[in-house]
Amino acid sequence: MTSTSPTPDSGPQSSMESLRTRRRIAVLVQTSSAWSRQVLAGVAEYAMEAGGWDFWIEPRGFYEQIEIPQTWRGEGVICRLTSEDLVRQIQQRRLPAVNVSWLGEHSPTVPKVVSDEVACGQMAAEFYLNRGWHFFGFVGPPPQLNYSDKVEQAFVDTLAEAKRTVKRFDHEPSTDTITIGQEHPKMAEWLMGLPKPVALLVWTTAIGQEIALFCGQIGISVPDDVAILAVELDPLVSAMSPVPIAYIDQSPRRVGAQAAALLESMIQGAPAPDQPVLVPPRRIAERMSVDNLFVEDEVVRKAMDFIRDRMAEPIQVTDVASHVAISRRVLENRFDKALRRSPAQVIRRTKLAHAMYLLNETDLTVQEIGYQTGFFHQETFLRFFKRESGQTPTEYRTSANR
Repeated sequence: MTSTSPTPDSGPQSSMESLRTRRRIAVLVQTSSAWSRQVLAGVAEYAMEAGGWDFWIEPRGFYEQIEIPQTWRGEGVICRLTSEDLVRQIQQRRLPAVNVSWLGEHSPTVPKVVSDEVACGQMAAEFYLNRGWHFFGFVGPPPQLNYSDKVEQAFVDTLAEAKRTVKRFDHEPSTDTITIGQEHPKMAEWLMGLPKPVALLVWTTAIGQEIALFCGQIGISVPDDVAILAVELDPLVSAMSPVPIAYIDQSPRRVGAQAAALLESMIQGAPAPDQPVLVPPRRIAERMSVDNLFVEDEVVRKAMDFIRDRMAEPIQVTDVASHVAISRRVLENRFDKALRRSPAQVIRRTKLAHAMYLLNETDLTVQEIGYQTGFFHQETFLRFFKRESGQTPTEYRTSANR
């Protein structure tokens, strides 16, 4: 019998060769926030398509200083540039590196791939202007955290073009956290002094959640008196808020994927780009914290509150009319005059927005989401969602998480 020699691309030796060709990449990014984890998911997706990378990564919190381990040896770094020490470590090891954070400066040593800050501020301002808001506020990060003010400046500049001004909340000099837990007295004074209704742009979902909770404690209605839009997503914190917090969808997975692609090109010898790579935000993810339609008609406002409170029930226009003690025809006329929409349209819009929120930010099944929006038969919910959004629930969930 003639023996057969192993082919060059088979057997243990080729497996070891394959392992040696995989990129070894350090990921120096916090893992405590949903935004960062989405960035990391984008990095992982690119790496998988590229044949697989071997990552060095450790669970990290927002306030931790991250360093390259002394014993680690690899070919590149994707980081949140939290300190000059980290820059020096990257330079000393002559490692290609890409920064995915708004912290730090773009440089040939550590170029940036980040969400477009200016576009985020502009998008927030245009969203509020298109909704008819006239008064605006901004709650940013404390200056000690050293973030740039590009989002705020773009927000202010875009509103200035519409002859609108922005009231800024000034943090206490000693504040060094991305929450407002130690600033409640000052925040209460600031909120009470704002003209109402007012539209706020806030730095984090955590700040938005605290403001929503605080407004309830001092008798201010969200979103009727104060609308809240967060720059950065955290669905868990949003779910724990008295009302879900709207946010700017910065497309963090795309940030991660493009950062990984740039790192790969730099490892192969390409120079860093002269300017930061800016990823445009996708949309405003609307949630109840901005779900306000301006009406002076108290009956219509009462009807809208009833619709919001009963979104998990299969309510009809007749139920709304009965609640406000007027006929269906009168209710429809008042809605048309106040909103240029029918009560039925507002019911559908409210249910659709809540379904989109649950699809995007929870792991509930489509059937469970149907129940929570007042549809006891899945087929009815599927037809409703497709008709109102142009997508099936599954298609929407997939596209929202890209």
